[in-house]
Amino acid sequence: MSEKYVIEIEKRPWYEWLLWAVWLFTQVVIVQNALASSAELEPRAALISWIAFFALLIVGGVIWFMRRSK
Repeated sequence: MSEKYVIEIEKRPWYEWLLWAVWLFTQVVIVQNALASSAELEPRAALISWIAFFALLIVGGVIWFMRRSK
């Protein structure tokens, strides 16, 4: 027997997709900054970048979880 799987993409406003894209782009930029600072032996700048990355990651996770449980 063949099983059918259905993937549903939730309809969301365009600005929500735009905000997620901006969040993802910001995360990529911050990781790049953290890695570059580590390579240049600037531990304070790298630490600040990693903290900012994980803070934004947690914020994104909380927002995703809150939106998912609607």
